[in-house]
Amino acid sequence: MKRKLLPVFLSFALLANGSMTAFAADSSVDTVTESDAQTTVSEDQGNPEETTQEEVSEDEAVPADESDAITDFETAYKAYTFGANVSGPDAISADKNTVAVLDVRSSANYDISHLEGSFSTPVFNEDGSIIQTSEDATAKAFTETVTNNANFQNKELYLLCNSGARGARAAAVLLQRAGYDTSRIHTITGGATGLEVRYAFLGTSNAVTGAEAVAAVDSSDVVIIDVRTTENFAKEHLKNSISLPVFYLNEEGKQVVAETNQDPYAITFAKYVQDNPSTFSGKKVYVLCNSGQRGARAATALLADNGVNKNTIYTITGGAGDKTVQSAFVTVDGYKFVSGTDAIAAAKDGSAYIIDVRSSNAQTKTGTLKGSISQSLFDDNNKLDTAEAEALEKAFMEEIPSKITEDKPIYIICNSGARGAQKATLLLGKLGYNTSTKEDGKVYTIENGAKGLELLYAMSGTDGNAVDGKTAVAAVGKDDVAILDVRATGNYGAGHLKGSISTPVFNADGVAKTTDDQLSKDFTKYVTDNKATLEKKDLYLLCNSGASGARAATALLKAAGYDLAKVHTITGGAKNEDVKAASIYVSDTHVINKMSDTKNYLILDVRSTESYTKGHLKGSLSLPLFDKDNKLPDDLAKAFTEYVAAHKADFEGKTIYVLCNSGARGAAKATQLLKEAGITNIKVFTIENGAKSEVIQKHFVTDPVADPDTKKDNNGKDNNKNQNNGKTTTAATTKTGDTAPIAALAVAMLAALGAIIAFGKKKIVK
Repeated sequence: MKRKLLPVFLSFALLANGSMTAFAADSSVDTVTESDAQTTVSEDQGNPEETTQEEVSEDEAVPADESDAITDFETAYKAYTFGANVSGPDAISADKNTVAVLDVRSSANYDISHLEGSFSTPVFNEDGSIIQTSEDATAKAFTETVTNNANFQNKELYLLCNSGARGARAAAVLLQRAGYDTSRIHTITGGATGLEVRYAFLGTSNAVTGAEAVAAVDSSDVVIIDVRTTENFAKEHLKNSISLPVFYLNEEGKQVVAETNQDPYAITFAKYVQDNPSTFSGKKVYVLCNSGQRGARAATALLADNGVNKNTIYTITGGAGDKTVQSAFVTVDGYKFVSGTDAIAAAKDGSAYIIDVRSSNAQTKTGTLKGSISQSLFDDNNKLDTAEAEALEKAFMEEIPSKITEDKPIYIICNSGARGAQKATLLLGKLGYNTSTKEDGKVYTIENGAKGLELLYAMSGTDGNAVDGKTAVAAVGKDDVAILDVRATGNYGAGHLKGSISTPVFNADGVAKTTDDQLSKDFTKYVTDNKATLEKKDLYLLCNSGASGARAATALLKAAGYDLAKVHTITGGAKNEDVKAASIYVSDTHVINKMSDTKNYLILDVRSTESYTKGHLKGSLSLPLFDKDNKLPDDLAKAFTEYVAAHKADFEGKTIYVLCNSGARGAAKATQLLKEAGITNIKVFTIENGAKSEVIQKHFVTDPVADPDTKKDNNGKDNNKNQNNGKTTTAATTKTGDTAPIAALAVAMLAALGAIIAFGKKKIVK
């Protein structure tokens, strides 16, 4: 009996090993982003449902332990590789002769709205729950529908679920079990949360010409929504239009559009529509994007999903590219503006009058600009239309003439550079001051008002508490100090102080300029969510040079209620020599993004041979300093140094990333030994948190390990090198143990697994 069962046990073991390997290699699970992951997160919008307002709620949030949720499907899903995902636009435009779209949402959601020509094949029950096993009634109905169905045979199958997650997984497994070729099964990315898909659901094609839009700029029956980037809106826009961007600049400075209703910009857009129903009620909504395509579709979907009648939403044909629209663009809507920086300078030299019309509460909270005149127009609830505000307006008209003359320009500070400044300008005009927008006009609005970070910083009254680089480096690891690195995530990832926190106020477009910038919102959310911990510490701010970034972060901390006496700028920022010398830590995502560039980068794994064999980064070089007991013996250090000295050409000229168990002992010793081995002109960095990093672990592979010292040709050259994407990478293990049996076993297991899968597919696939 035991002899009969042994092959069975071995088969199960091999299958388990293969399943884990397949899941680890699944591109849908471990996607490498092009830029470093940002430590701070976007605004928490209440974790909205993945379904839209009018849909039946079907929570697709992936549980911490997915195996508990879909016990019958998870193992099977992980064991097979399905076809590549497809985008919403590609699914919408697909040739229905060669593609079948299977909508796996509940039948109730399908009945509300769906893609034209798609098939309703639910794996969600009507109560919103997902099938748990293949024996569930909904699962059986699905299998019956797809079995021998002529509509699906010999076609690519595109699966549409609520968000492109669990529903698609369950359907894919059922299709595979019904005999469908897994390479022909594809998930529509983002599912029904995708804005292109949402727009296609609506089936709208309402449009107006550029001329019609321009003619409506002063109409009380039309509201124009400009969905381009905030930067484009600031440069020029249609008069009276509202900036509600669905386009934004990514970390690389490229313009991208919100793709799903879970995108931070989409969430902000939706919240505005929900909070301002009177803005849209009873009006036609004209949407202006760059060309009248993607942005307009995304905005239309968001407007309709958040209560605006789809029949009242119109796309401006040609968008900002329309010549009539371009000719009607204005920079401002009837007001003259001055920058916050210029206003600060004017306050110092007395070259302008500066009137602060914010509420007394707002002025107390942020401070005021030295030399400015406090003359509130807002009441304590930040309103302009109350009895209290009426009294403030009367006081303004009575008191201002005694405080200012027209011998100098008048600069107005309000909350955001809009309502308050507009009202103050109107009142000054009534008092006889020249409010013309022409050159002779005397009245200016300070751009962005108190939301502008330069102005907010100046109003805080901080003297810019500073620490030098040496003090900052000495504070690394101290419990009473937190170092906030406000540089762009890419700069942080490429080298930072150990334990510092990435809280960027920079991106590829420069430093955040107002509290409304997404970077500012992300920063504020982080310091607010962690205030209980951070406010007990001294905060050291590290930016590029100790200037604009530190000021912006200081202003945001002030606005978030922090005591600025405990906020310090690191003088010189990342350019400080002491800071540069100590910034030897790189982020895990940065390393993953550089992993394939073996010409310029080398990942040096100093963990034990045993640890390396269990899992390592592809193409990394194994030079263990740790033995199997996690100690650092002298013989391994000697072997390390000897190998480096003998292979200088493999190290010199490259940036070296050292991977140890946790980013501490092993990395420090390796860095020391590299220098002692005589390697010059190199940059040696430690991967922070080492192999403890979940990001690093997700990208581990288990390819066989070779010992470069075991095989030499007659010329003494290495003859045992692994090929990696056409590039040669040496995987070295010094003489700490024989890895050949392990490598041989791995190869045998993979071969056995291949045979098992092939046999299984032959029996299952029709």
